[in-house]
Amino acid sequence: MEKPDLRALHQQISIEIASLDFDRIWPGFRPLKFALYNDTECFFDGRYIEKTVDFCANTAIPYKGETIAIWYAADKMPIAVFASKLVHEMFHGFQNVQGWNCSVDETDALFHYGYSAENLSRKLKENELLTDLSDGFDEWKYRALMQSRKYRSERFPYEFMYESCVEEIEGSANYVEWQVLKQLDPAQAELLERKMRQTVVCPESFFPIRRASYFTGALLIRAMRAAGEYPFASARRPVILPVLERLPSLEAPPVDPAICGKVDRALSAFLRESERIVRTAVEENDVVLTGPRELVTVNVYDARCFAGHLTSRFFVMYLEDGAQKLLQGNFVVQMRDAKTIEKVFRWNEREEKFK
Repeated sequence: MEKPDLRALHQQISIEIASLDFDRIWPGFRPLKFALYNDTECFFDGRYIEKTVDFCANTAIPYKGETIAIWYAADKMPIAVFASKLVHEMFHGFQNVQGWNCSVDETDALFHYGYSAENLSRKLKENELLTDLSDGFDEWKYRALMQSRKYRSERFPYEFMYESCVEEIEGSANYVEWQVLKQLDPAQAELLERKMRQTVVCPESFFPIRRASYFTGALLIRAMRAAGEYPFASARRPVILPVLERLPSLEAPPVDPAICGKVDRALSAFLRESERIVRTAVEENDVVLTGPRELVTVNVYDARCFAGHLTSRFFVMYLEDGAQKLLQGNFVVQMRDAKTIEKVFRWNEREEKFK
C-alpha cells in the first residue's frame, strides 16, 4: 500500500483542525502542535525532522519543551477521521498539562487485572443500559446503571478502579474525537457512534478489557452529562468515581444467566487464544532480545498477559545502559517479574493499526 505524503497530509489535517470550535468540544481545551511519522520519516512544524525513539505509537509526548500529539500515519483514512484522531491525542496532552490525576500502572494491570465472569457480566448489562440511554435519557435506567457500578466498585475494587481510570482518560479522549467528527463530518460521527454502541454490548470486546473502555467511557460521559453529573470544570479530577461515592451500598443485583454464559464463553476463547499466541511464539523461538532488561512499555492498547508472558503489537520499549531502546514489530515478552524482561520472542502475526 502506498504510504501517505506526510507533508501534504499534515497540511490537510491542519486545515481541518483550524476550522474547529474547540469550546464546543471541551471548554478550555485548545489544539496542540502535532507530528506525523511512518517507519522512516517524521514531519513536524513545517519540516521533516529526525525520527527518534520518542515517536512511538499514537499519543501525546513532551518534545523540546512543549507537549505535542503524534500519529503513526501508515494507512490512509478520511481527512476528517485523521483530524479527529489527532485531536484525541491532543486531548491527552491537555489532560497532562491540566494535571488529571487518574492515571494507572498499565503494566501492573496486565498482571493483576482479574477477568471475572461475574464482574464482566454485570458490566455487559450496564453497557446495555448505556446504549438504551443513548436513545434518550431515562432516570430509572441511569440510576440502575450507577447502582450496578457502585456494587462492582465494592465487589471488584481493583478491576473497577482500572476500568474507570481508562474510561476517564481514554473515554474522555474518545468523547472528544466523537465531538470533532460531529463538526467535521456528521456521517462519520454517526458511524463512530454506531460502532461504539455495537462494540460495548459485545462480550468479546472485553478481552482485553482496555479496548472497550474507550467506548464505554465516551458513552458514559454523554449519559452523565445528560444527568447533570459530569461538569467540565471539574474534569481535571476523576469525575466518574465520586458520583458513586454518594450512592448507598446495595445487595447484589441479580445476574442474567444468559449474559453470564455469553461472557464465560468469550472469556474461555480469550484465554485459549492467549495461550496459543504465547505457546506458538515460544516454540518458534525467534529470540530478538535476551535480558535481563528493564521494561519501559508495551503497546498496552490490546496487550495480553498469560503465564508470565506479555503480548505487544508494533513495539516493545526497554532500557539498556540507561537509554530507551525500541524494538519494532509484534512480540511476546517473557517476563522475569513485572518490570524485568527475560526474553523477547518475535510474534509472527499479521499487523493491524494501533487503534
